[in-house]
Amino acid sequence: MKLTIIKMKTICRTHSLLLSMTLIAVGCASVATAAEHQLVAPGGGVKVIVSDAGGLNYRVEVDGKTVLTNSPLGLEFQDGTKLGPKAVIAGTKTASHDGSWENHFGKRLKVRDHWQELRLTLQEQDRTFGLIVRAYDDGVAFRYDLPVASKLGHFTLTKELTEFRFTEDNRCWFGEESPCAENHYPEAKLSTIPPGKWNTLPLLVETPAAYVAVAEADLLDWAGMFTTGTGSENVGVKLASRNNWHGLVVSDVPRVSPWRVLMIGRTAADLVNSDLIANLATPNRLGDLPWVKPGVCAWDPWWTGVNTNLPQFTGLDARGDTASEKEYIGFAAEMGWQYQLMDWNWYKTDPTVPEPHMNVPEVFAYARERGVRLFVWMHSKDLTAAGFEKVFSTMEKWGAAGVKVDFMNSDSQETVKWYEDVLIAAAKHKLMVDFHGAYKPTGLARTYPNYITQEGVLGNEYNKLDGNRCTLQHTITLPFTRALLGPMDFTPGGFLNRKPADFKMTFPAQVMGTRARQLAMTVIYPSPMLVLCDSPANYRGQPGVEFFRNLPTVWDETVVLNAEVGKSIVIARRSGDRWFLAVMNGEATTTLNVPLNFLDQKQGVLHRFADDPKFSNYQTVLESTADVNAQTVLTLILAPGGGFAGIISNAK
Repeated sequence: MKLTIIKMKTICRTHSLLLSMTLIAVGCASVATAAEHQLVAPGGGVKVIVSDAGGLNYRVEVDGKTVLTNSPLGLEFQDGTKLGPKAVIAGTKTASHDGSWENHFGKRLKVRDHWQELRLTLQEQDRTFGLIVRAYDDGVAFRYDLPVASKLGHFTLTKELTEFRFTEDNRCWFGEESPCAENHYPEAKLSTIPPGKWNTLPLLVETPAAYVAVAEADLLDWAGMFTTGTGSENVGVKLASRNNWHGLVVSDVPRVSPWRVLMIGRTAADLVNSDLIANLATPNRLGDLPWVKPGVCAWDPWWTGVNTNLPQFTGLDARGDTASEKEYIGFAAEMGWQYQLMDWNWYKTDPTVPEPHMNVPEVFAYARERGVRLFVWMHSKDLTAAGFEKVFSTMEKWGAAGVKVDFMNSDSQETVKWYEDVLIAAAKHKLMVDFHGAYKPTGLARTYPNYITQEGVLGNEYNKLDGNRCTLQHTITLPFTRALLGPMDFTPGGFLNRKPADFKMTFPAQVMGTRARQLAMTVIYPSPMLVLCDSPANYRGQPGVEFFRNLPTVWDETVVLNAEVGKSIVIARRSGDRWFLAVMNGEATTTLNVPLNFLDQKQGVLHRFADDPKFSNYQTVLESTADVNAQTVLTLILAPGGGFAGIISNAK
């Protein structure tokens, strides 16, 4: 569609002086006008309107229905400067783009990047700044542009004035406060979102016209964004403070802020299928990286909490040793998995000096003989203290595939910049990076492709922590909240499966829900490096384990067949000529009819992994095969906290 930018109307900004009827008008009062500009997405259904009436603001429409009404825009600085409250639109430029790029680490190989753009030049007193707005068919994004003409020079940002003013007190799912995005996303009303809190992104809102997810993208050397409640349908913004609590962002012009993003889907399925966060990210800065390879990764005894070789260490203190690492490596090789993770407690303070119980040369040699490569855990503070070059050159010498860096627990500007520094330094030594204790994804994995996955999620490890927080409701809400943003190292694959009423925090660790549900998570939850949590002892010979054999972790194509927030989700993903079908539900027994029309008249053989129809034993997996084609409709009956997984092969 042709780019549509419309100057909508003029509005009187200063009214003529009202004179008494008994006075003679001696002149004409000066009149200024307020401009309003409309940007329409390529498909015509999504519109964003930017106005300077009463201060810089925007509103958003979907299919002719207003979903966000006049919402303020602006920034405040330490020197007292405010940009936005009295801004005037002084000029506009437009652009459009329709291209594509290849994402070798996502839900589809070919990603379409199709947008219309409006660049506004804004004048506030003697300062000039900008707002860049983009409209996609699956969302809207805007960012602040601070040129030299803003006269900010070396600046300290102290507040962001952006708001998201919805038209109604809609149902929503907000991220609870967490220093590392390890939180629930409870259902609420907008008016009940806690005020004064740093609520983790995304915020998912169900409006009459569409689902809208508030997020951010292209976060580089800036403070991370959170939402905060106001007691109404309006949602405010808070940014993470700098480490010294003096301001939010310190920088120099010219600068642009990260994108403030509204992901939009008419249905929940549309939203889950979006690539908007990755599309908005800065493209690859590192060039060709043939050594960055996705794959499945075995863990080590830490998650189960049991290592019979070191019985004195259990639960959170559990750790691997030379023998246990070799056991996990051997099983990874049997299953066709590419990686194994050597987790914490293998060193004391310096990640280049192993403890005696871990014979690193022997472990790496054993892995090398079996075609398995290692990821190595380290604390972020220890990495910084020892120095990037020392640690990463040592890892390269040992033959590590990558590092798992943990416990940053911050979205501060300094921490955000530290991520980039780590990724650049690691790339020099051909190391992939898995950040844990991490802030939510913002597209950084596109900018630095060696960022192979990340945590920033309340994952399966919480089954071994007090509080029983990894609930059925939480895990079925994740596809519609945290998983919208990017890679999610949830570490699925627990095989000690329990009904919620029977679940106990014990060692080896248990999980809530059926085994088929844990199988489905490996396809539904995005993670180019997929860490499976359980032990060889709990996997070997068990029903359902064959689903994990040679399991892909990145996809050529994705189809979201059915989705209801917090209730159920059905996804089909293709890798080569195999389709992987995955289904999860919530706390209630669920019957779903699943058409296989994504096969496009092709025929194939479905290998099914289903719940026990009696729902009596959550570790039972019923395996069967059936011929299927594009006309096949599967009727699936899921237990409470159930699932289904299937592989359709020979689809031709």
